[in-house]
Amino acid sequence: MDVIERVKGLIANYLDKDGLELIDITYRREQGGMMLRLLVDTPAGVTIAECEALNKYLSETLDIENVIDERYTIEVSSPGLDRPLKTERDFARVVGQALEVNAYGPIDGKKYHEGTLIGVNKEEIVLEKEGISVVIPREKIALARLKIEVS
Repeated sequence: MDVIERVKGLIANYLDKDGLELIDITYRREQGGMMLRLLVDTPAGVTIAECEALNKYLSETLDIENVIDERYTIEVSSPGLDRPLKTERDFARVVGQALEVNAYGPIDGKKYHEGTLIGVNKEEIVLEKEGISVVIPREKIALARLKIEVS
């Protein structure tokens, strides 16, 4: 079993107990050595204190379980507002909000779409802008994220 799968198994109960969702996890060599990076979130957002607590728990657990044999650094953080939306759960969380979507190929003649997310299921999302709806198959989405308005 690789490091990522072992880490997922070790933190699953902790995440459930604290209401955290694991968005992404990577383990790779970077300039300063091996980096174990976790992105976590909650529907209300994640706090610095929650990230610190998970980092401490994971550090202690990895030491006890002896999962990683080499020097490594752990980084736990929030994915941020502009993170890509990937899973059905990601999309369901932002129904009613404005999105930007880049498609792999043209849909209704365009690769770029923006609008309010009004529907989502396993196969597609539905955006609406100015009363016009566009259905975008999920497998055709290259990148989808919240449209952040800067004032």
